[in-house]
Amino acid sequence: MSAIFSHIRSLHSNKSADDILAEHNGLGPGFDFLRISLALLIMGVHAVTLTGQSDLLEHSPLWIVKFSLVPMFFALSGFLITGSASRLNLSNFLINRSLRIVPALAVDTCVCALIIGPLFTDVSLGEYFSSHQFFSYFLNMVGWVHYYLPGLFEHHLNDKVNGSLWTVPFEICCYLLMSLLISIRWLSDRFSVLRLCVGYLAISVAYQGLKQTFPAPDTPLTQGLDILFYDERTQTITAFLFGIAAYQNRARIPYSRALFAACLLALALCGLGMDAEAGRLPLPRLVLLPCVTYAMVFIGLTPVPLPALLRSGDYSYGVYLYHQPFLQIAIQLAPRISPLGAFVASAPAVLGVAWLSWHFVEKPILARRRRFSLAARGEASARGAVREG
Repeated sequence: MSAIFSHIRSLHSNKSADDILAEHNGLGPGFDFLRISLALLIMGVHAVTLTGQSDLLEHSPLWIVKFSLVPMFFALSGFLITGSASRLNLSNFLINRSLRIVPALAVDTCVCALIIGPLFTDVSLGEYFSSHQFFSYFLNMVGWVHYYLPGLFEHHLNDKVNGSLWTVPFEICCYLLMSLLISIRWLSDRFSVLRLCVGYLAISVAYQGLKQTFPAPDTPLTQGLDILFYDERTQTITAFLFGIAAYQNRARIPYSRALFAACLLALALCGLGMDAEAGRLPLPRLVLLPCVTYAMVFIGLTPVPLPALLRSGDYSYGVYLYHQPFLQIAIQLAPRISPLGAFVASAPAVLGVAWLSWHFVEKPILARRRRFSLAARGEASARGAVREG
């Protein structure tokens, strides 16, 4: 397998991904651009779906765009987190991940429940604050996702306050998986996770074949197997694993415009050749997820200028956390608003809140994490702690 990587590298580039990282002190010059771009593109997709224009994405080749965004985010997370996890022990890794994810998530939960909810609910405040839904919503802070608040957005086509939180349990699963890899010392073996990726996809494809050939009754067991091997959402975990494998093999992955173009072409052909329903099945992931992962690596290693406003911090997590509630507010205020109108109307507020989240919640917390880990102190850059996933 090492010979295959070397041959591919010789065909496409004189530089590897590791060479580019070394030239930039271990920080990919395009990852800041990629993070905020993915967050804003996901916001754009949700502007389309929340305004009832899903056909624009579901019944056209553009489904491949919607398909690719969240897996690319998870592959990005796997790639960047592996860089720090390989220098941390298990306890420090868990502390770092908790401090990165939980505080901003907790504040977002409180903003939705204590500010947006009371301002826009259709029920009385007494009913709102005494509702079981109100108290349950705070479980979002620990990754137990609850989507609804009493009387809030109930007349919308999608009445979830923040449907984007569906990724939180899968992100937690990825961190637990990384914890296992740290514990069994697989991060030092560059082919271990690659084998795991291939094996997991092979099992998923085999399960797809069995499911379609021998339909089984809906039971807790089959539901669990569906979530583990068949459900579209499980591609997030596979993408995370591919991101880990890409970092482990960064010295053998070529930085190649030709290979990047080939991956984009493969994704485009899949978008043209399959519909969204077929594209969500396990079999296409054999092609789609490696292409998405390489595209992530290439863009992350390519210098892309950012506006000065977006260079002052990492606002991607804040944009991701807050974009859907603010899109819902725009729809509440203007029920017939277009997808573009919802995006444009919401973007200033979303970016503003993301700015506040970074500078007053995320960045101060990340600065304090250095107290818990010598390795974390060593990886802090001049810009402060950069978000790793």
